[in-house]
Amino acid sequence: MVLLEPPFSFTIPSIHDDTTLDCRIYYPAPLRDSILDPCEWQKKGAVVAHPYAPLGGSYDDHVVGIIAEELLKEGFVVGTFNFRGAYTSKGRTSWTGKPELDDYVSFAGFFIHYIHLLNPTVSRNTSPSTPSVPSTPFDAPTDNHIGFHSEGTRIILGGYSYGSLIVRHIPPTNKILELFSKAEDGTAAAEILLRASNLSMQSNREWENALAARRRQQSTREQRYTNEHSLCVTMGGEETPPEKRRSSRETRRSSERTGSFELPRGLGSMSLRRKKREHSLSVIESHIPTNSGPSQSTAYLLVSPLLPPLSTFAATSMGPKFWSKPKDHHENIVLRPTLAIFGDHDFFASIKKLRPWAEKLSKEPDSAFAYEEIGGAGHFWHEHGVEPKLREALRKWAHGLDDVQRYPEMK
Repeated sequence: MVLLEPPFSFTIPSIHDDTTLDCRIYYPAPLRDSILDPCEWQKKGAVVAHPYAPLGGSYDDHVVGIIAEELLKEGFVVGTFNFRGAYTSKGRTSWTGKPELDDYVSFAGFFIHYIHLLNPTVSRNTSPSTPSVPSTPFDAPTDNHIGFHSEGTRIILGGYSYGSLIVRHIPPTNKILELFSKAEDGTAAAEILLRASNLSMQSNREWENALAARRRQQSTREQRYTNEHSLCVTMGGEETPPEKRRSSRETRRSSERTGSFELPRGLGSMSLRRKKREHSLSVIESHIPTNSGPSQSTAYLLVSPLLPPLSTFAATSMGPKFWSKPKDHHENIVLRPTLAIFGDHDFFASIKKLRPWAEKLSKEPDSAFAYEEIGGAGHFWHEHGVEPKLREALRKWAHGLDDVQRYPEMK
């Protein structure tokens, strides 16, 4: 199976330093082909991050494609993006991994808002030519949970190889949404919200038109025209007028003037580009309320996860640091439904380390962590007979996410 042309190819700025990131969105069959009434689709989406860019990793990676294909079969909208320095995304790969962490959060923030705003049966009244920053639909209600977590909505944050390393260190979803709820006009975060709003609006209008056409019982020729000319948009540039666009650097200086947080000297120049640290998670983390609960509908997917020492070499700052709290990682991949899939012939991560690591996490109190060890599989999943096993493990787990009895914490 080969991934079809994505309905949307577009760019967003990274909240780290405004680096332009290339992104794609793919639709499952009910939304892509109008085979079913789109209103029958259960809201669910998945982000899949790619391997290490300096070794050729990008969103065109074969294993990323396998993961995307299987999740699409299970009805997930799938989002992929290129980290900085990968393929056509701007910038260079860092040594620390912190810019890439912000890249992932940038796309995850976009994607969660986009999924929330999708409504195939209702059009939007705002014109794409005159966008405005939407009021975020994720304001925290009185129970300290972000309003996005409506019943039946699923989000998977996943990655393969280096991508899974980044996933293991992202903050809980409610903290990501808190970041975007504080977006100021003209900033990268506000620009991301605008793109999510405008792309979802285009999708909603396309689906509404298709539904109206079927309801009017158009001729077979007219219906075929509707299906064959479905939305396929390539979008670059920015939503915000240039005179209103502010750099992440300017926003960070504003944050620092409030005395909120300041990086230790020297850490800001550890990336290959040696740029100053920008408006990123390192800056805004201190603003996030500690009583915000973890995401109730987020699951995590780690394919061929990297462990020390290789993970430290690929991203020197990944691990419990001054801003990255170990409890956050525990909430993510232990208390939330998580699947780790790896082979016993992975030369990047010894099975002697992978197996005890996975067993330990799966046995922790209240753990929702599961793992699948596939015999004969290496890091790149090229060995004979291993790809079908990888696909089966992905399908089985993704399908099981709809079982609320298995995952009561997702209610």
